[in-house]
Amino acid sequence: MEPINTATKFEDRKPTNNNKVIEFKTMGTKVKNTDIPILNQRLKIYGYQTIGELIHDFIKAKFPPIYDDHELRSMKTNLQQNGQLTTLSGSYPSFLNNIDYDEMLKFFINNLGLHNKSARDLVSYFRRYYDIFFGNHPDEILKYAPHKRSWILQSMKKFAQYYKYKTGNPDCEDVVRRMIERYNLNVSLDMKRAIYVVDDQFVATKIQKLMEIQGEVGFIIKVGLFSGLREEEIIYSHSKEICPDNAGHKCDKMHVINKPNNGMSIITLNWFRGNKQSYFFIMPTNIWKQFRNLPRFTRKEEINSAHNIVKREVGIKFMDLRKLHYNVVRNTMDPNEADVLAGRAKTVSAQHYALYQLDKMTESYVHAWEKFGIRFTDNIT
Repeated sequence: MEPINTATKFEDRKPTNNNKVIEFKTMGTKVKNTDIPILNQRLKIYGYQTIGELIHDFIKAKFPPIYDDHELRSMKTNLQQNGQLTTLSGSYPSFLNNIDYDEMLKFFINNLGLHNKSARDLVSYFRRYYDIFFGNHPDEILKYAPHKRSWILQSMKKFAQYYKYKTGNPDCEDVVRRMIERYNLNVSLDMKRAIYVVDDQFVATKIQKLMEIQGEVGFIIKVGLFSGLREEEIIYSHSKEICPDNAGHKCDKMHVINKPNNGMSIITLNWFRGNKQSYFFIMPTNIWKQFRNLPRFTRKEEINSAHNIVKREVGIKFMDLRKLHYNVVRNTMDPNEADVLAGRAKTVSAQHYALYQLDKMTESYVHAWEKFGIRFTDNIT
């Protein structure tokens, strides 16, 4: 192998605290012009901006990361053969010892496209529960509530994706999947196929109780109920800048279309976080304007206060307002329209309704709420 050529640069000498002079060398190699874009791309993949950064980490043994996959292969073999996790013998796999959590967070955000908060939550859940999941008794995870258990399992799956990205080894993904299946850790978590029968009278009773709540909390409840948005989407819509041009051009700002004939506003949100999305929503114009004029709107103060009142007075959670909203609008809208408002439809469907069916959807929206005793002509605030 041809050695790396070096040249001494005498001006690159720096004295240390003990007056010793450190001599630096300049190293060079030849690269084809056509390979430079490839080199730059590979540097970015591994988190480097320059060749110098890569060389410094290589000298410090930070790159490439060295993983002992022997235990991982043993875990996979044992799970395949008898479904038992017997490889650890009281200790944790060595591939968990030197995880760069900052790098893992960047991978979640930049490579997987996760929202900052979701990515941080996943890293936090992984750090807190990986010792149980990869330990001798992973079935202990079953004692946690479904919502918490779902986050734990998602964090393990995302870590396995990160591990494959770092090492090129897919064994971790396979081990995580087999362990979840072996110990039935995702039992009762897949609720998408469950069927819920909601009586209109139940919906009407809850809405009546919600409308009786007055004051600032009552107004926040109306924002959640009439918009049908998730908590994160409500916060986002309060602070996001509104584009002054409503001609329908594409930009990263919100667009608001007011319908004076029925007092409704259509707000294009285009909020996307992982597999959750909100294309646009409809709500009374007067409530929308009051909401935008609020000096602040946060989860810690406003939403938590509303959640506590809703739970005490009505017996549901603040996030359940979104479900009530869906059950209301589906009475007069066809399934595609209701799904578009709920952020469940494909982008092409959302674009179709945003371009051609807004007037029809706003009329259906108004009629749906009238069926449950809400008349927006009464200037509800």
